[in-house]
Amino acid sequence: MDPLHGLRSMGKRITDPVEQLAEKTAERVIDLVIRTLDVNALVQRVDPDAILDRVDVNKLVERVDVNDLVDRVDLDKILDQVDVDRLLARVDLDQVLARVDVDALTDRMDVNVIAQRIDIDALALHTDVGAMIARSSGSVASGALDVARSQSVGLDEWIARWVARVLRRGHPVQRPHFGGMVSRFGAYVVDLGVSTAVFMLALAAISFAASIITGHAISWNRNDLPVAIAFVAWEFLYFGYSWAASGKTLGMALLGVKVVAADGTEAGPRRGTIRALVFPLSFLLCGLGFTGIFLQRDRRALHDLIAGTAVVYTWDARAARLRFLERDAPRELG
Repeated sequence: MDPLHGLRSMGKRITDPVEQLAEKTAERVIDLVIRTLDVNALVQRVDPDAILDRVDVNKLVERVDVNDLVDRVDLDKILDQVDVDRLLARVDLDQVLARVDVDALTDRMDVNVIAQRIDIDALALHTDVGAMIARSSGSVASGALDVARSQSVGLDEWIARWVARVLRRGHPVQRPHFGGMVSRFGAYVVDLGVSTAVFMLALAAISFAASIITGHAISWNRNDLPVAIAFVAWEFLYFGYSWAASGKTLGMALLGVKVVAADGTEAGPRRGTIRALVFPLSFLLCGLGFTGIFLQRDRRALHDLIAGTAVVYTWDARAARLRFLERDAPRELG
């Protein structure tokens, strides 16, 4: 048996009540201090600047685990709460661009590295070079065609003005509608060249085929009656079919004119065929059949009067006529 057991029991009986009394006393003191403490006055007496000055930011940053902080941040929630429109509205792009040093940015760009990363083959595959060339060629051809048409209309109007002066009648002020001599003659020259070239190619093809089959070369002479008859028949087919089918030949399409009925409707197969048959009559008597193009307001030649047709512009020739009048106006005023 422990001889000190009684003393220890007595000491514990004394110390336990003392400790409990001390704890209660401390709690009571803290409670009284909290009740009497003016938190607002305490906060006002705190100097945040002095506290921040004593904070070592470098050590604080070193103790921050950035990876753990980023992992705990929910970027989706943050982005959902961002009003992009309001944010962009408050951004002054002029100030942003003014702060950009373009020279420094350009100096830091390695053009050689950028060029090496460009896949030329893939770029060529994704670029329709043919379409680009076709568009550029089409623009050039369209511009040249517009110039040719405009010049033709300008000459048509110049001739019409001089004829009106000679006949002492006023020049019509409405927009040009009926095709003039220059446009029609230019179209005829183009058609004559095209039709003759096609006819000669056909004769060459026939000669080549005959030489292969018979073994003998065939020569054609334009003075031969069969060749002359074939050429006349081909010309009738070329002009007659074009006027009957669409009212215009290749040359007329290029110069922007078309054959229509006298009332402005489609000429149709009947008028187109009749016009091709009587077309040679206008060449008789040294081309007197074409004088109607100069003398009549609707510019109808002899074959047009017989076939009941007229030739009109198929494009807006008003702009060309206005350019002609604007160019000629200073001369009249002088």
